[in-house]
Amino acid sequence: MTQATPARERYRQWPALVLGILFGLFYAYDLWEAVGNVLTLAGVAAQLGITLSAAAWVVLIVSTLMPIGIFITALVLGRSRGYVIQALFYVCGLAVSAATYLSLVSAISFA
Repeated sequence: MTQATPARERYRQWPALVLGILFGLFYAYDLWEAVGNVLTLAGVAAQLGITLSAAAWVVLIVSTLMPIGIFITALVLGRSRGYVIQALFYVCGLAVSAATYLSLVSAISFA
């Protein structure tokens, strides 16, 4: 027999859900940006008649998967904490995602 969640506990869960959705949109934008770069660079390389190196493909794939992994990490680490701490985990994750993404994209020119 399952026990229904008390109304008070459901009331406490919705701000965490709103934070997750709000910051999830920012992470989704990072993901969209990375997918756009993969498609653009592959298209430009095809138009120029060249191929991207294996290192460039690794960098592009990592930069695509990175926002997903960082969002899940921020979600798990902030899950049992207060709302401000949850928001800080999401913001720090976005900063890490942006800094790492810029580092990876700059590494493509050396690959």
